[in-house]
Amino acid sequence: MKQKVKEVIDIQDAMDNLAAIASIELQNPPPLGIVKKHRIVTTEEEFGSDTVEWVSGEGPQTILDILDLTYRAIHQHLMKLYENPEMNWDNEKTRKGIAAMMDLVGESAQKMDAYFALRLGKALEESIALREEFKGLQRFYSKHFVSKFSNGVEGDKVWEEEWDENLESELLDLSKTGLKDFEVVKQDKEYELFYIRNENGEPYFNMELLRNIKLSCDFDLSVEEFEEDPLLKVRAMQDRDLHATAGQILGECHPAISDYYKIARKMEGDELVQSLGMALLALCLAGNPRNLLQNTVGKSCWQYFDDFHRFLRRAMRTTEYQKLIAYPPDSTDKNAHLLIYLTHSLARSFFERVGGVKLESIGLIHRTMRRGEEIKQKRGSHIAKGETIWNQFLIDDEKLRTLLAKFPNGPLFKILDLIREEQDEDVAIPFDPIGQENLPARLYNIERKGHFIDVIRLPSPTRQTMINKVEIIDEFRGFLRALPRDKKHLLINLQDRTSWKEFARSRALEALQFNAEFNEHLVVMTLPKDTDFYYQNNEYLNLNKADEFLKAFAAQFEAPEECGYFFPAPLKKQELFHFTEMALPMIHKYFFSNKNTLTRRNREDFIEIFNQFLVLKCIDMIEPSSISFTCKDAIDTGSAAAGAFFGFLQLLSSNFTAKEEQDFLRWLLYTPALFIRERAIDPERLNRTIAALERIDAEMGEAGKEILKAFGELYRSQMFKTLRVKHL
Repeated sequence: MKQKVKEVIDIQDAMDNLAAIASIELQNPPPLGIVKKHRIVTTEEEFGSDTVEWVSGEGPQTILDILDLTYRAIHQHLMKLYENPEMNWDNEKTRKGIAAMMDLVGESAQKMDAYFALRLGKALEESIALREEFKGLQRFYSKHFVSKFSNGVEGDKVWEEEWDENLESELLDLSKTGLKDFEVVKQDKEYELFYIRNENGEPYFNMELLRNIKLSCDFDLSVEEFEEDPLLKVRAMQDRDLHATAGQILGECHPAISDYYKIARKMEGDELVQSLGMALLALCLAGNPRNLLQNTVGKSCWQYFDDFHRFLRRAMRTTEYQKLIAYPPDSTDKNAHLLIYLTHSLARSFFERVGGVKLESIGLIHRTMRRGEEIKQKRGSHIAKGETIWNQFLIDDEKLRTLLAKFPNGPLFKILDLIREEQDEDVAIPFDPIGQENLPARLYNIERKGHFIDVIRLPSPTRQTMINKVEIIDEFRGFLRALPRDKKHLLINLQDRTSWKEFARSRALEALQFNAEFNEHLVVMTLPKDTDFYYQNNEYLNLNKADEFLKAFAAQFEAPEECGYFFPAPLKKQELFHFTEMALPMIHKYFFSNKNTLTRRNREDFIEIFNQFLVLKCIDMIEPSSISFTCKDAIDTGSAAAGAFFGFLQLLSSNFTAKEEQDFLRWLLYTPALFIRERAIDPERLNRTIAALERIDAEMGEAGKEILKAFGELYRSQMFKTLRVKHL
């Protein structure tokens, strides 16, 4: 393959290339791929098969050309730093950033020499360290930078000495590093494994991986026009959000709180009473506007709200509370009933909170997109206007990611903070998303036959330290205990129960509904979104014939648990199987015109569309009062599912032309990732959602009445005549 490369690449692309090389495991060297002619990748799944050109037997020249571009970009970047009159040569952070960059440069040359020796069976004719671009970078660095820093820039290791180390020794060391997951870590896809230990109590990461993370975080030097991090204001927005939440909870629980203070003094020695008192005090302080970040230099509303959450947890762990749950008091013990009622009311309001910064969040998304557009225009890029609403979504997404690409290390900083906290406290911190500021919230309502169903954003309500041990958090149990006798929550578990990483969490959630205390209030179904079938990978990759695809799809429900699905008894399997038999050919007919051939993109859209109708069928069967789309953290998979279902219901009952509806969908998709992980939603999840909604929109525009009539017969009631969706 003859590969042409650009004369100049962006410094961030150059650093990404070096990080990709650092992640190569020489004991099992992977093939290398190229994205957009100048970006080196090591795993096809990270970028999608459509955008990666795999380098196989063509020889090393293409990769060598890209390495030259990479070293040239770093050389030019150092020249800009050197010539910048505002450069602070005594700044320790500057020294560390340059040390991190040059460390990766030196490592890349050695590793690629070793890589080609392994893949080609012989050493390169000319070592990479002897190529002109590399030597030019080395000369410039040695001549200009060493003398500029009074204390040197190399840190703990001198990079020139590192280059001269024995290659064989380096090869032996690197073969044990286990760096193959660094790209996945950068994309923030498996950060939960930094909390969770294996069955032997050992971490899933090694020190070499931490070193790469540290290097990547240290490298944040820039001489481009200063761009303010768009997420700097997020903490203040979260503060206002939790201030509003505190007010909502206090209002909803006001009668029980008033009754509590009437009895609190009489029960001062009771640990449950004390913990509830501290929780209520913290909640009042969180609801006090004087404690907003803009009004105080002390503890702020979000810190007080975190205190409220911790005291509520402590209350539910007290011996007194556990006794009241195990041995319910008789009707004459009014104080005990009040304490139970208040505890559960606080837990329910915690899960059903609405917050108060939705419009601010939408404004942040739009500002980020606008600033990304300005950057693209400065670079000479033409900004096209989308031909459809859905094209515009993807164009706007590219703008947003353009700006966020200037601040790529937010998730990595969070991992480093976690490691430091564990080291400082000398304790393993469990993966506990709700306990780690990833709070649930009520997103929108579905109106059906005059009844309202709350759609709740719900991260996995679990705590996990070991990969094989999971516990349900107390406040979720309290939420379920607070539900009236005729109310149910439908938890749609999107985790992969066939995966070693998510099996234990899936099983814990599925098992909870069989607990006698909760089986009237909880239904958990598992709808996998990480299997080979969902992605149409491996054995399903070339399943292009429509009849074969439909047959394979139906087979998923013949042995659902083996394929990653789980349907409890309330979701009658025979009725669901009949629904599947009817729905699959109908989707093929109405949304794909009975085509004999379905591309991989068609099949992915097909799966998404079917999932929407399936969820609607489960709602029809269960008639819940609330539902949630729950993945490990409700940030990517869960947010995309909640957004897809909102868009689906909106298109069934109306259309998507109103700006208000479009902005609400953006809020559903982007806000959790921006606020909690300081990044954009996973692009593949977003693209799957937008692609499916675009197809639904197009076909509803052509034959909407016919589709509603045909599918309406698959449900128990006149589903579509009374179905409405309303955002809060």
